[in-house]
Amino acid sequence: MIFSQDYPVIGSSQSLDIMTWNVENYPKHSQTTSYMVDIINQINVDIIAFQEIESQDSFNNLINQLSGDWVGYRTNQNSDWGELSYAINLNEIQVGSVYNILSQDQYYFAYREPYVVEFSHQGIEYVVINNHFKCCGDGELDLNDSSDEEHRRLVSSQLLEEYINNNYGDNRVILLGDLNDSLTDNQSNNVFWGFLNSDNFLFADYDIADGPSGNWSYPSWPSHIDHILISNELFLDFENSDILTFKVDDYLSGGWNSYENYISDHRPVFMKLNLSQTSMGDLNSDGTLDILDVIAIINLVLDDEYNSVGDMNYDGSLNIVDVIIAVNAILN
Repeated sequence: MIFSQDYPVIGSSQSLDIMTWNVENYPKHSQTTSYMVDIINQINVDIIAFQEIESQDSFNNLINQLSGDWVGYRTNQNSDWGELSYAINLNEIQVGSVYNILSQDQYYFAYREPYVVEFSHQGIEYVVINNHFKCCGDGELDLNDSSDEEHRRLVSSQLLEEYINNNYGDNRVILLGDLNDSLTDNQSNNVFWGFLNSDNFLFADYDIADGPSGNWSYPSWPSHIDHILISNELFLDFENSDILTFKVDDYLSGGWNSYENYISDHRPVFMKLNLSQTSMGDLNSDGTLDILDVIAIINLVLDDEYNSVGDMNYDGSLNIVDVIIAVNAILN
């Protein structure tokens, strides 16, 4: 029997709240769904990127029990394999396209091709890429062995970096998931070195990986292998944002043993992304607040239409004050 627990509200109505969560062999217990419904209904998140969703029926049951207007997407609805999936709160998110990429390279991704959702939040467009990299290995990267687990994760990272650069050059991109490797390995064994050595990307959770093991996402090893990577279009927003390993086990009677028995062997990693002043007013999502955005705000005011991105003073309406604030932000 499940007793309701109290979980912290980690998201907010002002921020984009996104989480990656490997829910081991979901559902691993007959009561897993009940636990997860209780958790998700309390924490106020917008998007959850899941790994290892094995049962479509159980996943549908989870989505249908969530409070509000949620939708679920799963890579293959006819599979009993641990599929990549999304739970998305439509009260906050407008979904565009959902699709797989790099299917021709599925071997390197352990036959779990990256799963993409394009969406908008508060009028701003985003791309999220959900992943579950090949597991295991000996910790040493063998560049001459294509079957080496670290080699496969390295190629997966390289393929994704190239794909993002070629296809999402100006988009706000969030790459996340169970990437099954550490960010802090030395260069010769670091499968993420291309991302880490690039000015175009940032692992938002790097400080967690480089910090105390008590905050890591995979306590059983222990290691931190669940990550959130952002593109440079989100760097300014991330300066005002938060990221953490959500230690659900801290709020459960029985602690980690209960969490691992009923839910998963991975903790979720959560990011609260707050709009920077640069993002506010950027109605054409080109990464710059300029005269084109001012014109867009004026047109919205004249048409008596509301868009939260143009609401420069957060008062719930669009008027001449927002135009003045936008102009001052450009001049200053």
